[in-house]
Amino acid sequence: MTKSLLYAAALAAGSLYASSAPASEWGCQVLLCVSGNWQATPSCHPPMYRLIAAMKVPGFSWPTCPNANSSAARKEVYEACPEGWTVGYSDVGHEGNRSVPNKCEKRENLCFNDRTGNKPTFNPIANRRDGDSCEKTISMSRPVRSKPWYIDYSDAKGLRQRAWFNLNI
Repeated sequence: MTKSLLYAAALAAGSLYASSAPASEWGCQVLLCVSGNWQATPSCHPPMYRLIAAMKVPGFSWPTCPNANSSAARKEVYEACPEGWTVGYSDVGHEGNRSVPNKCEKRENLCFNDRTGNKPTFNPIANRRDGDSCEKTISMSRPVRSKPWYIDYSDAKGLRQRAWFNLNI
């Protein structure tokens, strides 16, 4: 995958050192750099520092690489919840508005039958109008991505790929 991307991006980008590169060439440079470890690649510092500075300017538009059919970058701060868990929210405001989806939740059965299967040995909620309940919603913090940004692009074979990266300097 990386070789295909490097080949496509290298053809599209030309020289990484071009200071007055057109927007599409700059977008290809950015794509090439984010597909690897740009922080450890000195030739990636100029286009990436230019990108980080440009992001602070009102009206910023993410540079794309037409030759690789790249998307503008998107950001997903949180990893998916583990299997069996659903996305939850730490705060729900007025009118049911949800805040940041930063929790993982699941329903847990807290009643455990004895070995004969006769009755629950633990029942945390008793004397409710709807009867005894052994279910409780548990939650945990949703895992945070170390690389929250991504760009989708087409590799040299035309297959869609996704490159995850961070913008930490």
